[in-house]
Amino acid sequence: MNFNEYFSSMVHHYPEYVTRKEMAVILGICESKAYSLEKQGKIPYEYTNTFEGKRQKIKTVDILLYQYEQMRFNELENEYVEALRRYFKKQLKAYPNVLRTSDVKQFTGYVKTTINNWIIRNDLKALCYKNQRIKSPRRGKGTLITKDSFIDFLASPYYRSIARKTALHKEQEQEYTQLFIRFLSKRGA
Repeated sequence: MNFNEYFSSMVHHYPEYVTRKEMAVILGICESKAYSLEKQGKIPYEYTNTFEGKRQKIKTVDILLYQYEQMRFNELENEYVEALRRYFKKQLKAYPNVLRTSDVKQFTGYVKTTINNWIIRNDLKALCYKNQRIKSPRRGKGTLITKDSFIDFLASPYYRSIARKTALHKEQEQEYTQLFIRFLSKRGA
């Protein structure tokens, strides 16, 4: 659906101009978030003088455009995450279904302390029984992690937004970014 179709289906529900409070209701956000969207310049507004004083008014078109762009970004983000999951599934094909922290270390290049911190913060889901992490039967080989939970972690926003990446992480990021760019060019986006 393009913006014109979206706009024509939504515009008759709202007046031409709305207040910040009404904008918050339309977008389903709180007023402080609506205020920050205005101050960041994501949704333009203008002031009008009334007998009560200066009043702010926001074009409904601008609100619907912002909402449409957010929906499109979420769709693109979902496609990107699915492409990432497929990429990592392919990369992890040779690994067993239950991984040890040493396997995670080998694949990501991060040290065991970092991996254990991910597990403690529950960013990376470890295999648990009665709220206790299941350790590898081989002494010193670490916690067990399912391949699916590891793939979920690799495709998560947290893992993608790590600031100080290892060389392996940077290499993987370049590879899957190139794959996704090719995917988008084939799709015509």
